[in-house]
Amino acid sequence: MNLHFRQFVARYKERITKQKLLLCSLALTLSLLACQFTDLPFPIPNVTPSRTPQALQFPKETSSQPTVQFSWDAAPFNYGWADREPFRFNLSTFGQAALSGLPGATVYHLAILLNDPLRQLQGAEEIRYTNTEVIPLEEIDIALFPELLGGKMTILETQLDGHPITPIIEGWLMRLPLTHPLEPGQAVTLRILFEVEIPSGGGDYYYGIFGYNSGILSLAHAYPTVLVYNQEGWNNQVPDLDGDPLFADTSFYLVSVDAPANLVVVSAGIELERSETGGKQQILIANGPARDFYLAASSNWVKQSQVIGEVTVNTYAPAGEQEAENALNFGVAVIDTFSQRYGAYPYTEFDIAPIITSAGGVEYPGMTSIAQDAFGWGSFLETIIVHEAAHMWFYNLVGNDTLDQPWLDESLAQFATWQYYLDQYGAGEAESYLQYDLQSNWDMAADPNTPIGLPVSAYPGYEYVSIIYGRGAFFFLALRDTMGIETFDAFMRAYVQQYSWGIATTEGFKTLAESFCNCNLTPLFDEWVYP
Repeated sequence: MNLHFRQFVARYKERITKQKLLLCSLALTLSLLACQFTDLPFPIPNVTPSRTPQALQFPKETSSQPTVQFSWDAAPFNYGWADREPFRFNLSTFGQAALSGLPGATVYHLAILLNDPLRQLQGAEEIRYTNTEVIPLEEIDIALFPELLGGKMTILETQLDGHPITPIIEGWLMRLPLTHPLEPGQAVTLRILFEVEIPSGGGDYYYGIFGYNSGILSLAHAYPTVLVYNQEGWNNQVPDLDGDPLFADTSFYLVSVDAPANLVVVSAGIELERSETGGKQQILIANGPARDFYLAASSNWVKQSQVIGEVTVNTYAPAGEQEAENALNFGVAVIDTFSQRYGAYPYTEFDIAPIITSAGGVEYPGMTSIAQDAFGWGSFLETIIVHEAAHMWFYNLVGNDTLDQPWLDESLAQFATWQYYLDQYGAGEAESYLQYDLQSNWDMAADPNTPIGLPVSAYPGYEYVSIIYGRGAFFFLALRDTMGIETFDAFMRAYVQQYSWGIATTEGFKTLAESFCNCNLTPLFDEWVYP
């Protein structure tokens, strides 16, 4: 996630208070710099198995919508669990290698119904979950993220391998106790019916990434999501919302969306089928391998597209938006730059869609949402798009524990943005970004020597911004100097290749780097990373 504009405003206010205002450009337009920050344009928030054809319906007493039927005999539920061919269309030549790998990856078959007004969704979900651990599992833990993001998720029905199961729901967490331990290599099928109340209010809840505001729908983490199980057990601690809430394994998603026909729907993944009847549109989407499924929509968006190699870059913006073409050009440039530097982009599309959010932008697999206001932020629009595009490699392709080791995606995305400016424009622009963004973030740290390798929860107040978004990028510059530019560049390409679709760790990153430089990096990590 790019929090730059929110951070900039916070720094601006604090420096006024201290009478030490630094005249930062942050590549914003003069009009933005001249605005009165006492009247902000948005609030700053607080920090397949055989099936018997049947139709399930929501009980009337639990839904304010008319009774709706989801047929388990229709797409996406009629696809086999092992059928990965639909995802081929979502993947570039490089990405298609994953279709024959990732054994045991979780598969989601998800149906979403949206009615007008867009205040509620109804969903049906089947999940094929395989125990890829070395020990038996006694339960499966599932996140109900709308409960954290200002909405409400109601679970209407749960089944395990065709039999009813009673979940244990504790706020945002749903635990499904298994009737028998799930042995390593074994799989189960979960079936969940649910409803979600969609909030409004812009940035009132986690920057507004989940909500319906000003005619724009943003559905972040809107479905029951299996949590990660690793050496720590189920990662079911309440996420610290100063950072990104989602830590996820790579999965495959087949999603059908039923929505009003006037909506322009943009989602992670690629559209396989579309039909329209009676003022409604039905879309089937293949998304995977990926760490999430995201959807945004508006009736006021116009699409612009440009092709670079195997990738189509799409920008969506309100009709008449003058900066939409610039956003498209930035998207093309960054996909090209990072593909050359870190390895091929895995998907056939990259989408940029504006939402009402108090963050600059938020990353999702194969797309980014950006603040609709960012179209008026001058060249800072480029910074946002570049940072979020970096997450296509560092968060999605190479995963990490975003709660416990956020430096591996956010600090790296900041460094990658510096690398983009160096590659695209030369040393002068790269130095400007370093000084007016990275250094100015770091300058706000209460303790500038705070390690970058701590969990999100260990950084109080603005320390998360200062250390992870500021100091963290300088660690990569120091590592680059220590290893040598050519060795560092080769290491970064190997890092992406080795951890593609997996989960990297601090120790894994260090060990691989040392194998490339044939040197001991412990002193450097002691200085910058380790507590």
